[in-house]
Amino acid sequence: MALIPVNNVGEVGIVKDINPWELPPNVWSDGNNVRAEHGAIMKSPGYAEVMATCPIVPLYITNLNTAADNYWIVAGTAAIHVYKDSTDAWANITRSSGGYNATAEENWTSTVLGGVLILTNGYDDPQFWALTNGEPSTSTLMADLTNWPADTECYSMRAFRSFLVALNVTDSSGTPDVRYTRVVKWSTEAATQTVPASWDETNATVDAGEYELADTRGPILDGLPLRDTFMIYKDDSIYSMTYVGTPFIFAFRQLSPSVGVLTKNCVAEFDGGHFFFGNGDIYINDGQKVTSILPHKIRDYVFNYIDGAQYKKSFVVADYGNTEMWACFPSADNTSNQCNKAVVWNWTNQAFTIRDLPDLSHIGYGSIDDPNAFTTWAAASAITWSAALGAWSATWSTVENVLVMAGLTDTKLYRNASGNQEDTTDMVSYIERTGISTTAQGNPDQTTVKRIKAIYPKMEVSGANTVNVYVGTQMSTEEGVSWTSAYTFNPDTQSKISVRAAGKLYGVKFESTGDFDWRLDGYTIELDDAGRRGSQSY
Repeated sequence: MALIPVNNVGEVGIVKDINPWELPPNVWSDGNNVRAEHGAIMKSPGYAEVMATCPIVPLYITNLNTAADNYWIVAGTAAIHVYKDSTDAWANITRSSGGYNATAEENWTSTVLGGVLILTNGYDDPQFWALTNGEPSTSTLMADLTNWPADTECYSMRAFRSFLVALNVTDSSGTPDVRYTRVVKWSTEAATQTVPASWDETNATVDAGEYELADTRGPILDGLPLRDTFMIYKDDSIYSMTYVGTPFIFAFRQLSPSVGVLTKNCVAEFDGGHFFFGNGDIYINDGQKVTSILPHKIRDYVFNYIDGAQYKKSFVVADYGNTEMWACFPSADNTSNQCNKAVVWNWTNQAFTIRDLPDLSHIGYGSIDDPNAFTTWAAASAITWSAALGAWSATWSTVENVLVMAGLTDTKLYRNASGNQEDTTDMVSYIERTGISTTAQGNPDQTTVKRIKAIYPKMEVSGANTVNVYVGTQMSTEEGVSWTSAYTFNPDTQSKISVRAAGKLYGVKFESTGDFDWRLDGYTIELDDAGRRGSQSY
């Protein structure tokens, strides 16, 4: 009889593209609604509705935090509304000239230049929210961008230095519209707390200009600053845009002639560069080179599972507080046609995990109160210490930046990292490893039958709750995994679960289905070898 320890189980996360019997013991072959941190696997945090009731079906959400207040701006197909934190109230700030023509497929983009919020959807003039004495006001409506050329739209607009950069421009002055999909257009530099005074590339007295990225065929889909460079992403290539001053203002250089972004809103910045959801992979752009990070991990899973008819609804968001990037996409089996899955990459430990999403159109990042937090005895009187979520006096929850999700299907906004449920529904969370062949001598051997006697989980579970533990066995790699019934495990009262299973390959699965949290640091398998003859599982 031998004890086989498996530690540091959060080092790599989930790998689905390699057969499980080829993986190291601490790598997981499947899982959902989990995250990897501190060398452990943890249940994904829950989420709860905030800012109820959202007055429009939310396509896009972004945060604007000023010296005086905190605002959440939500854009729909025809209207824009803002939620003011201090008044806990919504206001309609749709432009006075009428509604918009945004679509769920193309969505919006946003940027902030000198404190001024600018949004664009590709079909209407870019919109800006003017400041009064350096602050926005819920009584100020969005308006068509001042000094923007007439009868012109752009697919995306981003701020860079004190310029605005318009990408993929359309001339709508005639019929039909003329699209200049490879054109980059930039404004003259803007003064403090205001929008640029000119976009006229023919005026030699201003710094405005335009340039066509003509040497690759694809359209420009988005762009984002990366330190002192602006990166431009087409669907088939990447370019850098660098400030050089007069007379050219900007210089352009091709970074990659073959790698592009999947769609709009699929790039996010972090300390290591840009994380972006590309055509056939997920990549890191550090400004000098582009590196793929999905191969031999979960690349096949993502691109076999994504809905090819709805891929334009995919997007990327950074959770800086947890050093995570979320690549969100609609799965092929999701009837809502919205983003219901996220591949989560932790850029500190390089681990990949997977989680469910509640049919989202977009996710913003900013500060919003946690509806499941409490900081007074009166608020806490209705629950017990063991059932309480988070630490006492956890007032950080009122100011920390978190992900806020826009649920298009149910017209709700959700704060991530609030409680342990999916809004009001218990979350099913599991992590699974199959294909282990380690013998009692500690060597991998697919020819020896092993008798599994016990599992010793090293884990924490909140409250007096239990997790389900399963043991799976196979007699060959071609055979399906036979799982035992669920064994309940409570670390407060148990140190192990006794099992009776045998096979040449074996596995383990940890699962929760209730309103509680857990953390798994490792586990130990107790087994002995039963020889090489015979093929019976029990």
